[in-house]
Amino acid sequence: MLFSEAGQKIFELDRVGAFIWCKLAQGASLEDTCKGLGTLGIDEQTARQFTRQVVDVWIDRALLEVDWRMPTDFAFSAILGRHRIGVRAANRDLLRRLCSLFCVSDQNAGGDDDIAIEAMMLDEQVLLRGEDSSISRCQVEALAPTIKAHITERLIRSDRWTFSLHAASLVKDGMGLLLCGQPGAGKSTLTLQLVDAGLRYAGDDVALVGADGAICGIPFALTLKEGSWDLLSRLHGGRYDATHCRSDGVLVRYVPIADAYHQSFSASWIIFLNRVASGPAELTAIDQLDSMKRLIDNGFAADGRLSQAGFFALKRIVAGAPSLQLNYCEAVEARRVLMDLCNGKA
Repeated sequence: MLFSEAGQKIFELDRVGAFIWCKLAQGASLEDTCKGLGTLGIDEQTARQFTRQVVDVWIDRALLEVDWRMPTDFAFSAILGRHRIGVRAANRDLLRRLCSLFCVSDQNAGGDDDIAIEAMMLDEQVLLRGEDSSISRCQVEALAPTIKAHITERLIRSDRWTFSLHAASLVKDGMGLLLCGQPGAGKSTLTLQLVDAGLRYAGDDVALVGADGAICGIPFALTLKEGSWDLLSRLHGGRYDATHCRSDGVLVRYVPIADAYHQSFSASWIIFLNRVASGPAELTAIDQLDSMKRLIDNGFAADGRLSQAGFFALKRIVAGAPSLQLNYCEAVEARRVLMDLCNGKA
């Protein structure tokens, strides 16, 4: 029988489970444990499958202690908005996958990390540990997207922010442009186009909102789905062809933006994207009430509730910037219209 102090539960093991537990407790590797199951009349494939399953369950239920001793060579810190992220990996391949997430590394060694992440291999899976010592796991191909989701959630839950928006954010001469829209609206593809046109990149997915209405993007490396890879190749050649797999099975590539914007900014334009099957790209004005409703629909808070502070922050944003809907079919036309807007020509 096993006792989980974290879960305050007792678990009873069957004969095979008890054999695996005792072998691991004696210091045996997973490979040796699987071979040892042969003495119980279990074939190798079944032994591997069952061992992986029970080890996953024990880790998820905080029954197993994982040895997190790792070499010090594979570590780095990165800047993400106004936050410092510390990353440590067990080998060079894991570190390379994690590095692809970030635009800017932190050259100031010895500082305190706002968020710390550790990654190591266990058999064919990656184990991840955050600064709260919680452990999760994923496949190697899903490592970077899983870490991105973890860090994003941690930032959203930070007490620095009252509200978060599903929005890409860009900056021109200190003025902020928000591109709002649900997944599939084309935020990332259009962001790549606008960065190529000279706007500074501040994030392509989530924007954090402070109580005073100040906005801070989360400038991970720009994330592009398969439909944008041809555009990526035309703009950047084959430099960013490493493929990652999100938890929903969607394949993505990461494009670090060297001149990413890491400060807070005020919104000067709020753009709601609406992709259409055909027709020219055009902007249509939206009144403030409609804009507020859309921002709330596209937003989220850590506890799932819109607070008074969050409401007044959104009110400040909408009062200080025109809200427009961009109907567009082709990203190139949408880029031209938005650049005219930012340059005062529209």
